[in-house]
Amino acid sequence: MTDLLALILTPLTPELNTEIRRRFQQPTVEVEGLYALCEALQDVPSDDFLPGWWLDAAVSRFWLCLHVDWKASDEVEWQVQAIARSLHLPGTFVSAVGNSPRATTPDVLTEAAAWLRRQGYELLALDTGGDEYLSVPIRLDLLRQALTTADQSSLSTSLY
Repeated sequence: MTDLLALILTPLTPELNTEIRRRFQQPTVEVEGLYALCEALQDVPSDDFLPGWWLDAAVSRFWLCLHVDWKASDEVEWQVQAIARSLHLPGTFVSAVGNSPRATTPDVLTEAAAWLRRQGYELLALDTGGDEYLSVPIRLDLLRQALTTADQSSLSTSLY
């Protein structure tokens, strides 16, 4: 999984790259596998969850793993916004379908993946075996390598 992590971290500064690798190698909570990867890729604020905290680099330095429950379509938008901020992408993702009462999490994920694709990234879904969605942004030019790496690590992947 460290090879996949290296591909995810490619666009980051050397300092953040080193910090996230350290977090992955020395997790602060008892998690393993994909959850350890996700934990390392999310800089969750220590206590204050002020409105819009995910857009403030002083509160959350990086957010590179989208992790939502199967029915939490309303959480996709802010997590994609946090990913975009972390990758210094132009523009802001705003879901056109997310506020619809009929919107499903896959609907919003598909829309978010299309937006990220226009920014030069693919949203790589990693199958946890559970009922949640866990995805990481991969630069389009590294996608084939990421899919091969995930396959060699026996990770089940898909694209939205």
